[in-house]
Amino acid sequence: MPETHVVETIEASREVAPNGDRGTGKPAGVASGRVIRSVLIFTVAGVVLYGAAAIFSDYGTVVAALRTFPILRLAIVLAIVVLGWVIRGWRFHYYLRETGSPVPLVYSICVFLAGFALTGTPGKMGEAVKAVFLKDDYGIPATRVVGILLVERLMDLFGVLLLGSFSILLFSTSQGAFLLCAALVVAGGVFLCLERVYRPILQWTGRISLLSWISDMALSTLLSGKELMNVRVFVVGLLMSTVAWGMESVALYLILEGLNLPSTFLQANFVYCFSTIVGALSMLPGGIGGMEAGMVGLLATMGISYSSGLPAVILIRICTLWFAILVGVGFMFGMLARRTPNT
Repeated sequence: MPETHVVETIEASREVAPNGDRGTGKPAGVASGRVIRSVLIFTVAGVVLYGAAAIFSDYGTVVAALRTFPILRLAIVLAIVVLGWVIRGWRFHYYLRETGSPVPLVYSICVFLAGFALTGTPGKMGEAVKAVFLKDDYGIPATRVVGILLVERLMDLFGVLLLGSFSILLFSTSQGAFLLCAALVVAGGVFLCLERVYRPILQWTGRISLLSWISDMALSTLLSGKELMNVRVFVVGLLMSTVAWGMESVALYLILEGLNLPSTFLQANFVYCFSTIVGALSMLPGGIGGMEAGMVGLLATMGISYSSGLPAVILIRICTLWFAILVGVGFMFGMLARRTPNT
């Protein structure tokens, strides 16, 4: 699994002091360097993309729209988005508890938010860094945490699909693509439950020396994720996911309304949900490019021109992606500071 590779790469790069204790070498410097580098690369790419989009539309109109957006409404949007993050952090805590790894709720949410620092990696693979903290602080196996992250991604998509289904009749031209995306997500969830399919395959590849380590890690990760696919946990996770992502649909609606663009909540809901799915399935870092293109295209079907809709797209991405990275970096350095030895 890609997330497993990320975790092991990070763990391998961390220094261990002579007494064998983690966190007494230079983990903060190594990890913080990775965070800074990843965030800078992703930020530069995002700035270039958004700058090009603004130039090719009407730069003055975009800047003027962003400047005149009501500050109070922006604060409300950010508060709603953060509330959604807290709910997802709570879901992460719930999954840890269900897999026999109880940790304090506040710690779970802090680790969850710290993972946002690397959300700009393909498929959010960098968020697997959470496994490093949990292994060091509570001895939780990395594969168990990565299995939880796998289920989180699936439940995010299931929640977004459920939300989008309430608005699908409003966008007839996108129904086929939406159903195709839904089929892919459902197939992923079904595969995770089919242990008798992937276990023999991974056990067979595990006999090959070059693949044994990867096969063992992949099997452990899939089995950890499968633990969370029983009916009770699935329903609870789906409810949390739906409410949390619904917050971001509300945020887009408030932004469209604040920019005086014609829309209803159901329309804004589908625009955000379908674009989120497209961005996630594209596996692009942070869904950047795919999600923006999806929103602009869907807004166009609502009669909102590219130059008029672009400020809304930029603003919702600032509030849900770039603000998330900023918050994540803050929590990441906070978590690392706890490990830095006093000198």
